[in-house]
Amino acid sequence: MKKNENQGDLFGHTDTTLCFQSKPKTDLSSVSDLEKEKQRYNEICAYRERLIELRANIKSFSELGLDPSTVLLSDASVRVGVSSPKAKYSDQDLIHCFDLRLAGLSLREISKKMDIPIRTLRDIFSGHRRAVIPTKFKRSSAHP
Repeated sequence: MKKNENQGDLFGHTDTTLCFQSKPKTDLSSVSDLEKEKQRYNEICAYRERLIELRANIKSFSELGLDPSTVLLSDASVRVGVSSPKAKYSDQDLIHCFDLRLAGLSLREISKKMDIPIRTLRDIFSGHRRAVIPTKFKRSSAHP
């Protein structure tokens, strides 16, 4: 017996031609090219709106002109933004990254220009990093 016939017998299938065929593609023939373009355009617009929103959040807190000893905290009283001990990049650097992305640069181009890893940029742009808005402020005890 051939290999594919043997596998078909193992699973009780009589037709073994499907065992090694590629995954069937979804039927897009019912969706017109215009509908595909509209859907893609809407996805791009939603992505741009999200980038603009995240950029505005970061910019609004960087422009507050807070004393450097002020610590930004989330609802859970965790340090966020530049106040976080894990923060490696300034708000101005991130705002510049958002501007570059909105101007049409790829993640790779921004990564090379700003010396920030692509994965970090992806997480920032998707809202997984630096997206928490500070809701509490306190003066750091380390500074007088």
